[in-house]
Amino acid sequence: MPVLLREGPYRFYIVSWDRNEPPHVHVRRDASFAKFWLDPVELQESGNFGGAEIRRIQRIVELHETHLLEAWHGMAISTVSFEVPGAMTLEVTEDTLTAKLCDGRIISVPLAWYPRLVHATPVERNNWEIHAAGQHLHWPNLDEDLSVEMFLTGQKSSESPRSLKRWLEAKQAGLPVTIHEISRL
Repeated sequence: MPVLLREGPYRFYIVSWDRNEPPHVHVRRDASFAKFWLDPVELQESGNFGGAEIRRIQRIVELHETHLLEAWHGMAISTVSFEVPGAMTLEVTEDTLTAKLCDGRIISVPLAWYPRLVHATPVERNNWEIHAAGQHLHWPNLDEDLSVEMFLTGQKSSESPRSLKRWLEAKQAGLPVTIHEISRL
Protein backbone atom coordinates (compact mmCIF):
# COMPACT_ATOMS: atom_id res chain seq x y z
CA MET A 1 0.00 0.00 0.00
CA PRO A 2 2.28 2.75 -1.24
CA VAL A 3 1.62 6.23 0.11
CA LEU A 4 0.90 8.52 -2.86
CA LEU A 5 0.63 11.74 -0.90
CA ARG A 6 1.29 13.02 2.59
CA GLU A 7 -0.43 16.24 3.51
CA GLY A 8 -0.21 17.34 7.14
CA PRO A 9 -1.16 14.34 9.30
CA TYR A 10 -2.90 12.52 6.43
CA ARG A 11 -1.65 9.64 4.28
CA PHE A 12 -3.32 9.06 0.90
CA TYR A 13 -2.88 5.68 -0.75
CA ILE A 14 -4.38 3.14 -3.15
CA VAL A 15 -4.27 -0.62 -2.84
CA SER A 16 -3.93 -3.16 -5.63
CA TRP A 17 -6.77 -5.42 -4.45
CA ASP A 18 -9.40 -2.70 -5.09
CA ARG A 19 -9.23 -3.00 -8.89
CA ASN A 20 -12.88 -4.06 -9.23
CA GLU A 21 -14.13 -0.75 -7.75
CA PRO A 22 -14.31 2.72 -9.30
CA PRO A 23 -11.16 4.87 -8.94
CA HIS A 24 -10.71 5.91 -5.32
CA VAL A 25 -8.17 6.82 -2.65
CA HIS A 26 -7.87 5.74 0.97
CA VAL A 27 -6.92 8.28 3.65
CA ARG A 28 -5.58 7.56 7.13
CA ARG A 29 -4.65 9.49 10.23
CA ASP A 30 -3.99 7.38 13.32
CA ALA A 31 -7.07 5.14 13.74
CA SER A 32 -9.23 7.36 11.51
CA PHE A 33 -9.85 6.43 7.90
CA ALA A 34 -11.80 7.55 4.87
CA LYS A 35 -12.31 6.45 1.29
CA PHE A 36 -13.06 8.93 -1.51
CA TRP A 37 -14.25 8.19 -5.02
CA LEU A 38 -12.12 10.19 -7.45
CA ASP A 39 -14.30 10.82 -10.49
CA PRO A 40 -16.07 12.87 -9.24
CA VAL A 41 -14.55 13.37 -5.79
CA GLU A 42 -17.06 12.12 -3.27
CA LEU A 43 -16.82 10.60 0.21
CA GLN A 44 -17.56 6.87 0.02
CA GLU A 45 -16.96 5.90 3.68
CA SER A 46 -15.39 7.28 6.81
CA GLY A 47 -14.54 6.25 10.34
CA ASN A 48 -13.55 8.49 13.26
CA PHE A 49 -13.13 11.72 11.26
CA GLY A 50 -15.35 14.68 12.16
CA GLY A 51 -17.30 16.64 9.54
CA ALA A 52 -14.90 19.61 9.39
CA GLU A 53 -11.93 17.28 9.01
CA ILE A 54 -13.67 15.30 6.24
CA ARG A 55 -14.31 18.56 4.36
CA ARG A 56 -10.63 19.53 4.76
CA ILE A 57 -9.52 16.11 3.47
CA GLN A 58 -11.96 16.32 0.55
CA ARG A 59 -10.42 19.68 -0.47
CA ILE A 60 -6.97 18.02 -0.45
CA VAL A 61 -8.29 15.14 -2.61
CA GLU A 62 -9.87 17.63 -5.02
CA LEU A 63 -6.62 19.59 -5.23
CA HIS A 64 -4.65 16.43 -6.11
CA GLU A 65 -7.40 14.64 -8.07
CA THR A 66 -5.44 14.50 -11.35
CA HIS A 67 -2.35 12.99 -9.70
CA LEU A 68 -4.44 10.48 -7.75
CA LEU A 69 -6.40 9.44 -10.85
CA GLU A 70 -3.16 8.99 -12.82
CA ALA A 71 -1.80 6.79 -10.04
CA TRP A 72 -5.03 4.78 -9.94
CA HIS A 73 -5.10 4.24 -13.71
CA GLY A 74 -1.39 3.43 -13.74
CA MET A 75 -2.06 0.73 -11.17
CA ALA A 76 -5.29 -0.47 -12.75
CA ILE A 77 -3.88 -1.00 -16.26
CA SER A 78 -1.01 -3.16 -15.10
CA THR A 79 -1.09 -6.47 -16.91
CA VAL A 80 1.28 -8.16 -14.49
CA SER A 81 -0.40 -9.89 -11.59
CA PHE A 82 1.40 -11.84 -8.91
CA GLU A 83 0.97 -13.02 -5.34
CA VAL A 84 2.98 -10.80 -3.02
CA PRO A 85 4.63 -12.82 -0.26
CA GLY A 86 4.78 -11.31 3.20
CA ALA A 87 7.95 -10.19 4.95
CA MET A 88 9.02 -12.26 7.92
CA THR A 89 11.89 -10.02 9.03
CA LEU A 90 13.82 -6.91 7.98
CA GLU A 91 17.43 -5.84 8.16
CA VAL A 92 18.30 -2.18 7.70
CA THR A 93 21.90 -1.10 7.16
CA GLU A 94 23.27 2.34 6.29
CA ASP A 95 22.67 1.76 2.58
CA THR A 96 20.34 -1.24 2.14
CA LEU A 97 16.93 -2.46 3.25
CA THR A 98 16.62 -6.26 3.12
CA ALA A 99 13.44 -8.27 3.65
CA LYS A 100 13.28 -12.02 4.17
CA LEU A 101 10.01 -13.15 2.55
CA CYS A 102 7.78 -16.01 3.63
CA ASP A 103 8.35 -17.82 0.31
CA GLY A 104 12.09 -18.04 1.01
CA ARG A 105 13.24 -15.14 -1.15
CA ILE A 106 15.42 -12.37 0.19
CA ILE A 107 15.04 -8.99 -1.48
CA SER A 108 17.27 -5.96 -0.99
CA VAL A 109 16.61 -2.41 -2.11
CA PRO A 110 18.73 0.74 -1.81
CA LEU A 111 17.97 2.73 1.32
CA ALA A 112 18.36 5.84 -0.86
CA TRP A 113 14.90 5.07 -2.30
CA TYR A 114 13.35 5.99 1.05
CA PRO A 115 14.68 9.38 2.28
CA ARG A 116 13.09 9.19 5.74
CA LEU A 117 15.09 6.04 6.40
CA VAL A 118 18.26 7.66 5.02
CA HIS A 119 17.87 10.56 7.47
CA ALA A 120 17.09 8.31 10.44
CA THR A 121 19.46 7.19 13.14
CA PRO A 122 20.37 3.48 13.24
CA VAL A 123 18.08 3.07 16.27
CA GLU A 124 15.15 4.68 14.40
CA ARG A 125 15.82 2.56 11.28
CA ASN A 126 15.75 -0.62 13.31
CA ASN A 127 12.51 0.20 15.14
CA TRP A 128 10.18 -1.31 12.53
CA GLU A 129 6.92 -3.22 12.66
CA ILE A 130 5.43 -5.72 10.23
CA HIS A 131 1.64 -5.70 9.73
CA ALA A 132 -1.05 -7.14 7.45
CA ALA A 133 0.41 -10.64 7.08
CA GLY A 134 3.81 -9.19 6.25
CA GLN A 135 2.56 -6.85 3.50
CA HIS A 136 2.87 -3.57 5.40
CA LEU A 137 6.13 -2.30 6.92
CA HIS A 138 5.96 0.57 9.40
CA TRP A 139 8.57 2.69 11.20
CA PRO A 140 6.59 4.31 14.05
CA ASN A 141 9.28 6.83 15.05
CA LEU A 142 9.64 8.06 11.47
CA ASP A 143 6.02 7.92 10.27
CA GLU A 144 7.22 5.82 7.32
CA ASP A 145 5.08 3.16 5.67
CA LEU A 146 6.30 0.86 2.91
CA SER A 147 5.14 -2.41 1.40
CA VAL A 148 6.73 -5.59 0.12
CA GLU A 149 5.02 -4.89 -3.21
CA MET A 150 6.99 -1.63 -3.45
CA PHE A 151 10.25 -3.56 -3.08
CA LEU A 152 9.28 -6.23 -5.61
CA THR A 153 8.19 -3.67 -8.21
CA GLY A 154 11.07 -1.24 -7.65
CA GLN A 155 8.86 1.56 -6.39
CA LYS A 156 10.67 4.41 -4.67
CA SER A 157 9.22 6.83 -2.13
CA SER A 158 6.62 9.14 -3.61
CA GLU A 159 6.88 11.72 -0.83
CA SER A 160 7.04 15.24 -2.22
CA PRO A 161 10.21 17.28 -1.68
CA ARG A 162 8.11 19.84 0.22
CA SER A 163 6.77 17.23 2.63
CA LEU A 164 10.23 15.71 3.17
CA LYS A 165 11.70 19.16 3.82
CA ARG A 166 9.05 19.92 6.47
CA TRP A 167 9.64 16.51 8.07
CA LEU A 168 13.43 17.01 8.13
CA GLU A 169 13.10 20.51 9.60
CA ALA A 170 10.82 19.21 12.36
CA LYS A 171 13.18 16.29 13.06
CA GLN A 172 16.25 18.53 13.23
CA ALA A 173 14.44 20.99 15.52
CA GLY A 174 13.37 18.18 17.85
CA LEU A 175 9.69 18.75 17.02
CA PRO A 176 7.13 15.96 16.58
CA VAL A 177 7.61 14.07 13.30
CA THR A 178 4.97 11.35 13.50
CA ILE A 179 1.23 11.66 13.14
CA HIS A 180 0.85 10.24 16.64
CA GLU A 181 3.16 12.89 18.17
CA ILE A 182 1.56 15.75 16.23
CA SER A 183 -1.96 14.71 17.26
CA ARG A 184 -0.95 15.03 20.95
CA LEU A 185 -0.10 18.75 20.52
